[in-house]
Amino acid sequence: MNQIIKQLRLKLIESVPFLLACAVFLSVISLKSPLLLFCMLFGSLIAIVIHQVGQQLNLPKRWLILCQILAAALVLIVFWLDVLAFPAQAQFFGKAENFFKTTLTQGTANSGGSQQAVSLIFNVLRGIFLLYIAMSLVGVINAVRKDEDWQSVARTPLLVVVAVTIADVLTGFVIGDTSK
Repeated sequence: MNQIIKQLRLKLIESVPFLLACAVFLSVISLKSPLLLFCMLFGSLIAIVIHQVGQQLNLPKRWLILCQILAAALVLIVFWLDVLAFPAQAQFFGKAENFFKTTLTQGTANSGGSQQAVSLIFNVLRGIFLLYIAMSLVGVINAVRKDEDWQSVARTPLLVVVAVTIADVLTGFVIGDTSK
């Protein structure tokens, strides 16, 4: 009996750093995203319930693990759908769009229409860029499927993405902070 108590005490002492790390992790998550904390706790509860039900029904370990993985994936999918349900805020040339909205519409009587036109132009540019990336991705996937040199096919779109990203960063440097 004394031996068992010593072993349990040793395991508890060995687990203290892990438990402290878990406590810090959960506190950070609860401060940043209470929804993620709820999803983690709900997923843990589902895993425990599935384990208990699996033991009662004498399910094979393989099916038990598969059910737990599916439950965890379902909880994560629900979390990500909830997180991504907010409207997208375009980052690509966002500072340039704000600059042109404020600069081109100063002193005009129809500033609302001008701002809509500027937004339309930038959204069309973003759409063209996304279509180019999608078409290039299809080309890269086809090259991989045909066992061709996919790296040479992917090089040009990658250079375009890098160039546009650098142009966006440099535009932010030139324009400065437009939120003032």
